[in-house]
Amino acid sequence: MKSTICIICLLLLIGAFTNTEGQTPLKFRDTTIQGPQTFAIVVGVSKYKYVKPLTYADKDAILFSDYLKSPGGGSLNGDNIFMLLNEEASNSNFWTKGFQWLKAKKLQKGDKLFIYLAGHGDAIDQDQFFFLAYDCNPEGDKNNYLVSGTIQLFNLKKKISNETAKGVEVFFIMDACRSNELPGGLAGQSFLNTAISEKKAGEIIMLATGAGQESLEDKSIGTGHGLFTYYLVDGLSGLADTEGTPDFKVTFDEIQKYVDKNVPSVAKERFKRSQDPYFCCNENSEKVISNVDPTYLQKWLQTKRAQNGGGNSFNGLIKSGSRYYYADTLLVETYNQFNKAIKNNNIVGNKSAEEYYQQLNNKYPGNPYTLDAKSSLTVKYIDFAQAKVDRYLSCGDDLSAKQKQENTDAATRLEKAINYVREDDADFANSLRGRLFLLKASGNNTSSAVSFQSAYSALSIDPNGAYIQNKLALLHLENNNKDSALFYADKAVRTAPKWKCALTTLALVQNAANKNPDNKNVKKNSPFRKVSFGGTIGGGLNQSNPTYSGNANSGYDDVRSNTAPTFDLGVIVQINIGNNIFIRPSVTAGFGNTDIDFIKRPLTGGPETVETIGLKGTSAHIELPFIIRFSSKKIAPYIMLGPSFSYIVSQNSRSVELLPLKKSLFNGNGGIGVDIGLGNSGLSLSPELKYTAGLSDTKDPTTTTSYNLALSSLKKNTFSFNLYLRKR
Repeated sequence: MKSTICIICLLLLIGAFTNTEGQTPLKFRDTTIQGPQTFAIVVGVSKYKYVKPLTYADKDAILFSDYLKSPGGGSLNGDNIFMLLNEEASNSNFWTKGFQWLKAKKLQKGDKLFIYLAGHGDAIDQDQFFFLAYDCNPEGDKNNYLVSGTIQLFNLKKKISNETAKGVEVFFIMDACRSNELPGGLAGQSFLNTAISEKKAGEIIMLATGAGQESLEDKSIGTGHGLFTYYLVDGLSGLADTEGTPDFKVTFDEIQKYVDKNVPSVAKERFKRSQDPYFCCNENSEKVISNVDPTYLQKWLQTKRAQNGGGNSFNGLIKSGSRYYYADTLLVETYNQFNKAIKNNNIVGNKSAEEYYQQLNNKYPGNPYTLDAKSSLTVKYIDFAQAKVDRYLSCGDDLSAKQKQENTDAATRLEKAINYVREDDADFANSLRGRLFLLKASGNNTSSAVSFQSAYSALSIDPNGAYIQNKLALLHLENNNKDSALFYADKAVRTAPKWKCALTTLALVQNAANKNPDNKNVKKNSPFRKVSFGGTIGGGLNQSNPTYSGNANSGYDDVRSNTAPTFDLGVIVQINIGNNIFIRPSVTAGFGNTDIDFIKRPLTGGPETVETIGLKGTSAHIELPFIIRFSSKKIAPYIMLGPSFSYIVSQNSRSVELLPLKKSLFNGNGGIGVDIGLGNSGLSLSPELKYTAGLSDTKDPTTTTSYNLALSSLKKNTFSFNLYLRKR
């Protein structure tokens, strides 16, 4: 009897331990609920790590979340809302944890998804627009949004488009543009709203302001809220139902009219400002956004009256979100050890979060605990790397071995994060690659060539990124390439004129080069100009490559190759595609001969008779070679390889009668050369040895002259020496 009781107690104890409701952060879609469901991603940031704080954005996010928990908002439980506030609202958390959470919900046709963002928004231009996460560090210039903690809204729009394509109803609500004191200024605010409203992805859009306006927030709005969010929730709670015939439903048209009536009038009367919200689009006018619950509406009104015209977030009727997960005790133990390591910031090494995650992934792949550990570890990897990028943006990097090693370690972690993220979110993974190559270029590398290779990889990703232009200036300065350093330093300042680090680098380079500090006079001397033009001249030897047909009717017993001179000149375009790799298309005119010996041997013996046919003519050539340089310095060897196409423009009259040739030919080119920078002239001279192999048969198969019958094929090979002169 006692043993039975002990066994029961032990089972109950295990059940209590493995019932880890509070330890299972990732919960899949509740399949016990039939039909469509509603989900929400809610972000509110008032406290920022680097930029000017706001006052009520986080409270607005809570207010909107509480509305969603109300009957009118769908009575959502906690499992169906993913919310990030202030310090939690980092770029890495939003993309990694937020969209892992969304993936677990497996949205399907008929579901609703609310995406609500409250905080700072800004833009570089109409194609690059951002919501500023908690850890955004632009260091005074909008161009740095490319590698600081921002949520790229273009990528978010792509995700919205993926959901709407499945038949999910998406509501994108943003209460941003609360200050024009950000690096983008008034133009950035205008770009932001214009871009969001014009780049539709099939979603319903509700924005706090029109283009070029600020979204107001004040303590007198409720108990302190943003004007737009307050009246949006006010209307959705039921007050917008009065805009038409009351039917306990709030349509898109009704909430738009309610917000459009209240927000502009309050902004003008109370704050002497203009604020005109933006809603899109009219085809959704009859769509029901909220079902009014009379009991909840009365509670909302009572709360407003008690707060003298204001309302704050409060809990209405909320469904419980409790669901239980029973887990293997070893799984829970390893997961708890993982979280302890995360809390202690023990990310890599012995008994680290990385080690415990590997144990989870090896034994429990795809388990909710494992997936959550993966996202948590990824966030830590990204945050560690972002801290090193922020240090660089604030001019805190130096050339010490310690910092270089830290950058290398950060790059290693970020590369792991990118690999983890890529399988679920290729866009977010790609957005991190510029930062990865920046850290690699700033790391503890075996040679400067490795640093340059990484830097140019970043430049190919973000060609207009001041962060990498500045890094290239520093690398060239470190390697005493003063002209190139000056080019990239000046370019970084022109790209990000408010970034103090770029200004400091330009001053250092100018001082080293003894240049005029007026950057308007800087000559752009770069060995890596994106597109440069020039000319070419060259000459060499053509060698015919005939093959005897064995046709006795030709009257000839053999054919033999011969050599003859050739000369060409033309124009080139050199295009930098990154990593010391270029394409160099050229168009040239060629003048030359191709001689062939036709041989007769007497049947009775005696000396052979040789007849030489000179194929003289003019041809046009188009070459498309790839150039791979072995250095980024002024004098750099390279190899060349690529196809070319020839067209015979004219053939001398004698040979065209005896042995006419095909007009169009295909060739292959290969060669070696050296790029030589010519001082401060901005020019580059490239001597090159080139071999051209004829890949097409030049013999015209429609001709039946005796010379043509003697040949089974005729190809041409050329050895030449060429000079190329172009701008650097």
